[in-house]
Order: sequence, then structure tokens, then C-alpha cells
Amino acid sequence: HFGAPWRLRARGLRGSMKAMAVASSAEAREQLSADERIDEAIARNRGWLYTCVCGTIVNFTLYGIIMEYATSDGRKLHELSLIFVTGLFYSCVAYLGAALSGEPISTEIKRYHMGVIALFSMGSTFTSVRSLRYVIYPVQVLAKSCKPVPVMVMGKLLYNKQYSYRRYAIILTMVSGVALFVIGGKSTEDDQKSGLAQLFGISLLIMSLCFDGGTGAYEEALMGDSHIGPFNLMLNIQIGKTLLAAILLIVGGEINAFMQLANEQAFSLMMLGTTGACGQVFIFLTIAKFGALTCSVIGLARKIITLVLSLIIYQHPVTMQQSFALALAVSAMILNFMDKRTKKKKKTATGDAPSVAEKVQDRQEATPEEREKLTDIAPESEDLSQVEAGSGRRSATI
Repeated sequence: HFGAPWRLRARGLRGSMKAMAVASSAEAREQLSADERIDEAIARNRGWLYTCVCGTIVNFTLYGIIMEYATSDGRKLHELSLIFVTGLFYSCVAYLGAALSGEPISTEIKRYHMGVIALFSMGSTFTSVRSLRYVIYPVQVLAKSCKPVPVMVMGKLLYNKQYSYRRYAIILTMVSGVALFVIGGKSTEDDQKSGLAQLFGISLLIMSLCFDGGTGAYEEALMGDSHIGPFNLMLNIQIGKTLLAAILLIVGGEINAFMQLANEQAFSLMMLGTTGACGQVFIFLTIAKFGALTCSVIGLARKIITLVLSLIIYQHPVTMQQSFALALAVSAMILNFMDKRTKKKKKTATGDAPSVAEKVQDRQEATPEEREKLTDIAPESEDLSQVEAGSGRRSATI
């Protein structure tokens, strides 16, 4: 009689313990499910990262190797013909990208504005390719890495932007490395690519850098007041370049030169168009999924790999002075990237919005391929942040 209440209490206690166990088991299953979702998201993003890295490096490294092949041993690329053919490839890729992504066609920017951008971009490509008649490909890669020089000049003149002494030192080191590499070559290199010819080639590369700077500044001025998707921007620029090249080929009587190049270097033209267009797709994917900073890291790695492979495959004689200059220039490139990365981290930590001058600088320092993708693309990582927020238990870093 007296034991009945205690038995009832024991049963209640066991029931409560069972309920707690069931709740704990459900919570554990929910936690396991959230952890599995995070692991799955990490695996997906890691797979995308490997794909973007390999795709970008392989395509643009092949592009560089083929470009050097097409402009070495007496071979020459007819610049307008190259721009026309590659512009067709790039336009097709941009059209397919816009169609598959459902990107709406923008009519906010007038055609003549797009024509100006196309003209600047065409000038950059023309002078860059023409320079290979006078300098070897590694010189072009190193010189084009000095893009911060015109960017800093324009930032100072147009926006009175202040730069740190560290920044000036890095850029001076980079320019010094390029200069030492150019003047330190053996006299037995190619006679056509020595002396005054090299100075003329460097002048063409400086013009190419200025065209790049003008393209970035003009694009930024337009993008501030208008909205256009990345594929539409790429499509308009490439169509403009293709039309301009076609007009100049016809008006200048260069059709025979185009037919001759198509007959002699059809495979090189096709490969340059294919690798360049595929490389742009991977750049787009990289910026869309991981941001412009990751794309810059991949671009830096690609330049270094291209330099090394060019020296090995085409057996360019390298003196001790050039070896030192190459190490100096590459080190400056890495320091320049690290300096930009540190500044962006500080901006992110303080929550400060970038100034107009900094936006222009970022656009100008990007490659033409990167710049066409930097419009209205927000980095995302397969909704990983939403998964983490839902679980509230675990943080994943990719």
C-alpha cells in the first residue's frame, strides 16, 4: 500500500528519462544531418575549386604556349585576323553563357559607349600581340604584370589617390626586374629581338597597358550609372571587336593576309580561340563561386607556370642576370598580390566601402578576361553559409 506512490514516481522518472533520450537522439540525428550537409557542401565547393583552378591554368597556359609557337621561328600572327577569329569564339561563348544563365539583355548602355570600350580592348590586344614580333613571350608576360604602374599614375592624376611607400617599393622592384630581364639577354638570342627592336616591343607593351587602364576607367564610369550582366558585357565588347576587326580587314585590304594566315596557321587560330574562350568560362565560374581574390591567386600561379614552361619548352637562353631579374619580378608580383589581399581584409574587417578610386584600380588591375566578369557578380559558395547558419554548431572554411 505504501509502496504504490514510489512505484508511480519511478515509472514517471523512467518515462521522463525515455523522453529525454528520444529528444537527445533526435537532436543528435539533426546535428549529424547538419554536419553531413556541411561536409557535402565543403566537398562540392572543393570539387568546384579544383575544377576552376585546373580549367583556368590549363587553358590559359596552353593559350600562352600556342601564342608563343605562332609568333616564334619566323612565324607571325596577323593581329587583325587574330582579333577577328578569337572575337567570334568569345562572342559565341558569351551568347551561350547569357542564354544558359537566363541573363536578361540590357539596353541601358548605348552602343557607341560599347564601341569605345571595344576599341580600347582591341588596341590592348593589337599592341600586345604585335610586341611579340620584337620581344620574346616571357618578356611580354613580365611586362604585362606591371599593370599597376599606369593604374597608380591614373589614380594619382584623376583621383589624387595616396599610395604607401611599401606600394611604391613593390612596383619599383617589379619594374626593375622586368628591365633587368630585358637588358640581360645574351647577344645570341634572336637578332630581331635585341637592341632597338626590344625597346620598340617594350613601347608597344606600355601602350597595351595604357589601353587596359583606359578600358577599366571607361568601364567603371559606365557601370556606375548602368546595369549590365557579365555575359552581356562580354558579348557586346567581343562583337564590337569582331566588327571593328572585320571593317579594318576590308578597308585596309588585308583580306589576303587573313586568308594566308588561315591557310598557314589555321590550327593555331582555332586553338587560341578555343583555349581563350574556355579560359574565360572558368574565370567566370571562379569569380562567381569564390570571388575575385581567388581568381587573382589562380592568375598569379598561371603567370608563373607559363613563364617557367616557356623557358623550358622553347629553350630561351637565360643568363645569371636574367635569372636574378626573373626571381625579383616574380617576388614583386607575389608581394603585390599579398599587399592587395591585406588591404581587402582590413576593409572587410572594418566594414568600410571601397572608394571610387579603389574600385577603378581593382577593375584596371584585372586582366581583360577578369574585368568582363567583375560586373555584378557576388561570390557564393553553394549556399554553404545558409547551411552553417541553420546548424549553428559548426563552422567550415573553404
